[in-house]
Amino acid sequence: MFVGGDMLHGAIPFVDVWDRKPLGLFILYAFFHLFGPYRLWAYQIGALASVCLTGIVAMKMARSVASATGALFAALLYVAWLDLAGGEGGQSPVFYNLLVGCAMLNIVRLISAEKLTQAEIIKRGSMAMLLFGLSLQIKYTTVFEGCFAGIFLGYILRQNRFSWPATGRYLALFATIALLPTVMVGGAYWLCGYGSQWWFANILSIFCRSKEPPAILAYNFMNIALLIGPLFLNIFLQVILCRNRSVVQRRCAFFFNAWSVCAVIGVFLIGEWYNHYAIPAFLPLSIASASLFASPVGRIWLVVLLGLGTVKGQAMVLENQKNNGNARTVHHVLDVISKQKGCLFIYNGSAVFYDFLPPCRLTDHPFPGHFDSIVENRATGMDPATEVRNVLRKNPTYIMTYTPPRVDENEAVRAIVYDRIRQAYTEAYRERQGNAFLVLYRLDDHLNP
Repeated sequence: MFVGGDMLHGAIPFVDVWDRKPLGLFILYAFFHLFGPYRLWAYQIGALASVCLTGIVAMKMARSVASATGALFAALLYVAWLDLAGGEGGQSPVFYNLLVGCAMLNIVRLISAEKLTQAEIIKRGSMAMLLFGLSLQIKYTTVFEGCFAGIFLGYILRQNRFSWPATGRYLALFATIALLPTVMVGGAYWLCGYGSQWWFANILSIFCRSKEPPAILAYNFMNIALLIGPLFLNIFLQVILCRNRSVVQRRCAFFFNAWSVCAVIGVFLIGEWYNHYAIPAFLPLSIASASLFASPVGRIWLVVLLGLGTVKGQAMVLENQKNNGNARTVHHVLDVISKQKGCLFIYNGSAVFYDFLPPCRLTDHPFPGHFDSIVENRATGMDPATEVRNVLRKNPTYIMTYTPPRVDENEAVRAIVYDRIRQAYTEAYRERQGNAFLVLYRLDDHLNP
């Protein structure tokens, strides 16, 4: 949202404001930003519409292996599981899962068709890969599912008597279509003289990140496993409970199961394992679960799963508001800042506050995680210790931070920030959030050397 708003005022992503998310996501939020004071409502409504449409697409696919009621349960499982992984807001998978779902629906149409023409295969295959290409510009992690879709299209081509040379040509066409949106964006940056900035931010920087401490990795891995596990179990339950299926149902079930395995592998290959990284796997896993509705035991299991997921999900939404702040927090912080207007530097906290204050360009790396996380220490194209000193020399009126420090915090950068706070700042606002405190410091003219 913050970068989208900056774009509307002429800022160029990856050049004037640095982050490694694709341009398409910023363009999407630039659209929401057009709604001005209602932009938070706009992105929430947009996310809700995306979830509803994704659920409808999930139902359409699930109908190939289940009854209408079973397909409905699959869609509801997807919706319920979003809240378990922090997907109640505008996380990028909430939007790109719709594109991925529509792409996979084209392939399901090919699998379940009684008669196929070569033209139909090429048309639906091309549409699927174009949708994957667009999804890549929302988040690059869809590359795993896109590769799976391309491989499966190759299988369909061979099953329909395409020669090996013809299969290779069409797979090359599909890959070109999928890469086209990203190549166009990259090409535009190169033509404007910013190609190296785009290449580093979008392609190289993610590989420069270091690993989280082992304890955090183990904790995050366990959380992801617990989120995915109950739905992944349904793939194995199918073998026991779903024996009387038609040939088409078996083909579609195999596709959904293989897609689910690929999506889960993609989640674990990313390596950081934050809860919302699991959201892409929920769509295929939920669709694959629809088959169980044909069995009495499976129906009971799906009802229990949906009930528990819904209740726990709503509890987690309330917990997130308690631990991460809510509208009241935003209003209180903005009220404090309004009494003595000036620049805000968020060393640790939510960048949402930048979006509600007049532009104040202290750095082209505004996001707190690029300063306070040890993982990002050499991964953003700047040295955080040097950059934070440059920011502090400009004497921002306010500094936002959290206390106590996190286990994975960059201690050297934190020491620089707190040394400056002790010299020239006084506490202006403090609020408990979970086991930590959000603290806002104000520059004190009497203490400022």
